[in-house]
Amino acid sequence: MNQISDEIVHLIAKEGNIVVVATIDVLGMPNISPRYVMAILDDKLVFADAYRNKTFTNIKRWPKVTAAIVDKVNRSGFQLKGDAEEITDPELISECTKKLKELKFDSGPVLVWALKVKEIYSIKPSESSKFPLFSAYG
Repeated sequence: MNQISDEIVHLIAKEGNIVVVATIDVLGMPNISPRYVMAILDDKLVFADAYRNKTFTNIKRWPKVTAAIVDKVNRSGFQLKGDAEEITDPELISECTKKLKELKFDSGPVLVWALKVKEIYSIKPSESSKFPLFSAYG
């Protein structure tokens, strides 16, 4: 089932395919970083790390990830929570390599990974934003 609705896909495109990704390091310290969404596959957002940075290190140690897509104009958006999974498909890695070059990154990906979405929340300020719009947890 595709939990990533057309509304979310359109918002990601509207925001230039940039989302903010949050991870946790080995000491439990949070880290956020902007990331380009390379592809959307059913229940996954695909990313490519061009460098061995904090996000790369964090997801290798603890795969829990959150991505936020913010609609600045309407003061809303979505938070997608789930697990990072390494991508090994050569075609998808090649596609990500090409996209990184188009985005003017000076190196290819050291890791292509996907956020497998397990929960989605609205981030529009309201009482209902504390409840998930979708949850694989029941």
